[in-house]
Amino acid sequence: MSAPSMTRTTPNIKYWMAARARILGPLFALVVLLVVFTAMAPTTFLTGANLTNLLTQVSVLAVMAVGLTMVLLLGEIDLSVANLSSFAGVACATFFSGNAFGLFLFGEGKLAPGIEWIAIFGPVALGMLMGWVSSLMINKAGIPSFVATLAVFEIASGWALYWSQGNTLYDIPGAVKWMGSGSLGPIPVIALVAAVILLVAHLVLQRTKFGRSIYMVGANRRAAELSGVPVQKVMRNVFVLSGGLAAFAGVLNVGRLGSAQAELGNDLLLPAIAAVVLGGTSLFGGVGGMGYTVIGLLIYGVLDNGLDQLDIDIFLKPFIRGVFLILALLLNVLAMRIARRASEFSPEASAPTPKAPEEPPLVGAAA
Repeated sequence: MSAPSMTRTTPNIKYWMAARARILGPLFALVVLLVVFTAMAPTTFLTGANLTNLLTQVSVLAVMAVGLTMVLLLGEIDLSVANLSSFAGVACATFFSGNAFGLFLFGEGKLAPGIEWIAIFGPVALGMLMGWVSSLMINKAGIPSFVATLAVFEIASGWALYWSQGNTLYDIPGAVKWMGSGSLGPIPVIALVAAVILLVAHLVLQRTKFGRSIYMVGANRRAAELSGVPVQKVMRNVFVLSGGLAAFAGVLNVGRLGSAQAELGNDLLLPAIAAVVLGGTSLFGGVGGMGYTVIGLLIYGVLDNGLDQLDIDIFLKPFIRGVFLILALLLNVLAMRIARRASEFSPEASAPTPKAPEEPPLVGAAA
């Protein structure tokens, strides 16, 4: 038997790599960062304590990034997620202390232990409500998502400031503290919570009609409408999910830090967007997913944590972080172009193939 021909195998390998450049590019950037920081901080970077700390640091961002990924897959943007997380943290502490509505109060004005979960689900429900408000402005009033979510951004920020009166709140439910700073063996609980949310979101996107509808709306909204996809309903549900997940991220952040402030999570917006885009999810919709977001989160987390391990002027770190992010984004753009060209010039396209049996068209087919 003769050896397999290289003229057939080599192009197929090149095409396989080119077609997956969108995911291989970010993976390459992640590996480079791991190698660089391991070489520059060999005694501290890859220690168990530091890796646990890295997972804890990135977990709040991960929960927020799940909803933001779905929004970006629609080709939209949600600027309210960071302020919603801060608002939810303040709401959590306010509900628990009994200063909000005076509901379910016993003893010294705190929630009874059996129902302190209202301090978790209450803020999440409020976050979902704010997401619904955003979707209402986008769907019914035709306001661009950039402007609509910017308005919700201001509402959440003002509400958090009013409830907290600018003070730091330390009265946090025990369940929230356990989720934010507890551990199961060597693994932080907050990391496990983030992993479960990421996994569920991945299954939703890949295995459900709702997930497929998100991709269809993001890829071509007009075609999705003609195919019978309820575009406005999909957009509403995605923004409601984004608001709820942002609020839950804020609750976890309060549990991690042990206190709530009106501006505690406001600086998470750009890192969340950066993490999603670094992974390869397109800002224009229709391309990406939770697997991409996980890689983007690790890139951002490794970069941020690795810089903390180096003896660098603290005022220089934002500049260095920005340079690394630019390089990583340029690599991602190059990878996207390679993947696009690979899809246009598939080696299988010119090869003769057996004629497939005739099938009715997918769009507009008769039932």
